Amino acid sequence: MNGNEKPQDGEIYLRYNREERLKHASEAVRQMYEPNYIKRMSLLKSLTAMRSNRSSLLALGIVFALAFGSLLLTTDRQSGKICGIPVKIAYLTQDSMLYVNVVFSEVEHYAQEPLPVSVSLYTTNKETDAQDSKTIDAIYIGSTLRIPVRFEAHSFQRLEVVIRANNKTLTLKTALKE
Repeated sequence: MNGNEKPQDGEIYLRYNREERLKHASEAVRQMYEPNYIKRMSLLKSLTAMRSNRSSLLALGIVFALAFGSLLLTTDRQSGKICGIPVKIAYLTQDSMLYVNVVFSEVEHYAQEPLPVSVSLYTTNKETDAQDSKTIDAIYIGSTLRIPVRFEAHSFQRLEVVIRANNKTLTLKTALKE
């Protein structure tokens, strides 16, 4: 049908010839007009095709990275700082006793008032999974402060020390080795 003829009943009138137009189109356009054409995308392209998908994928990646990093970084921490004071824990197991020493290091030029500290120690027993705890209050004045604690038990697997001073908290953890 050319442009001068009128359409018959039930016939569709087009101003252009699709076949002629598709002859001059690119290969991608010709494929789209094939009757059984389904565009197959790779998994990565389909996940990043839209902006919302990219944002969701990025958020999931960040969450997984943070979770994995926290597992690697928080397993054992035997030293740290609270209120600018270096603190470390040391332990010794001997004759079914656990001896723990919490050491606040000396800070030169400590001109502040005496600092009240509260040290809470928690141990977990291997055999019974029972937890034993002790809390000790002390005052730090700038010189080395040692807080010795003794636990009576046969086998422990974890030691956790929570130190509170001046509305701040420091948590130190370690797996106990025999």
